[in-house]
Amino acid sequence: MLQWMTAALSHSFGPVLLTATNEEVDLTDLPEDALNAMGDTVNTTTNITESFQGTTDTADKVLRLTSSISVPLWVLILLGVVVLLLAAAAVVVLVRSRRKEPKPVAPEEEPPEGPEEEQLLQTELPKVFSPQVGKLHAQGSREGQQDCFSATPEELYPNLGLLAVVADGMGGLESGDEVSQTAVTAIVEGFYASQTPDPAQELLQLLSSANGAVNRMLGLERIGQCGSTVVVGLLKNERFYFLSVGDSRIYLYRDGVLMQLNREHIYRRELELWAVNGEGTLTEARTHPRASGLTSFLGMGQLRYLDQPDAPVEARPGDRFVLMSDGVYNALPQDELCRALELDTAQAAADALGQAVEGKSWPGQDNYTALIIQC
Repeated sequence: MLQWMTAALSHSFGPVLLTATNEEVDLTDLPEDALNAMGDTVNTTTNITESFQGTTDTADKVLRLTSSISVPLWVLILLGVVVLLLAAAAVVVLVRSRRKEPKPVAPEEEPPEGPEEEQLLQTELPKVFSPQVGKLHAQGSREGQQDCFSATPEELYPNLGLLAVVADGMGGLESGDEVSQTAVTAIVEGFYASQTPDPAQELLQLLSSANGAVNRMLGLERIGQCGSTVVVGLLKNERFYFLSVGDSRIYLYRDGVLMQLNREHIYRRELELWAVNGEGTLTEARTHPRASGLTSFLGMGQLRYLDQPDAPVEARPGDRFVLMSDGVYNALPQDELCRALELDTAQAAADALGQAVEGKSWPGQDNYTALIIQC
């Protein structure tokens, strides 16, 4: 500091003599203006020295205070980590805040409908049908009614399906009406109590129950002397299951075509087989006096034949399944059956069949019964 002051004074006033022994210097020889300037310089130097001395004292105090505080190393490391984490978090927030929002995507325009799409839209889906039942039951010119039938009430269709039964008591034998009624009752009661999930197996069980009930009613003495045919149809889950014993028939009327679904158990079938095997002629099979005699029927004890398909018929809307006794199909040719089945409702078709049979006025007209299931 003294060297700096000496340089300043020398620059202003020329050479100045200073000693380190604090000896007095005679300044009387200096001009008055120089003395005044020197006084101002000394005062300024004194103030600077005092300020510097104060600053030095304050720094010494801070150093003494800092040296008196002991901070563990791990605390410093932890503080450093926290600072770094905060800095990283701040950077992430800043980046996210500056991220641009995704631009909205314009909805894709649907391609115009072509001919194929228009055709698909115009095609109607198949409708789930609600079945109807038409009923025909008449005595004809016989003294008694030996036909018997039953159909499931409409309110039970959704849970149980539609069961239809036609039994034709054998008029040439004793108590044909009792046999047919016993068979139908056993089938209907068994159907309501059945828990068999397979409809085809269910029908076989119902037939077994009916045959057993008839055999018990007749007893050993009358087995083979009384009997009845039976045809059973079950429409369930849009499939038609059926079985038959005897000569009653089951038809399907679809798209103007009448198709017989079952095969009659009559003596003519055996005569035809013998003719094929060279044991007779087909003419003899057709003209044999016992050609229409039954070879399997309820009441004969053990059944000889039954007819049941391996798979059900897939029902379609508009289909009509017809169960009928021989009093109907023996009285009317196929074209008249078709004309009646073309009518709008199942009951209208049944009524038309009845009117057609009555119109024939056949002598000895047999009992005639038909159930028409319209899908």
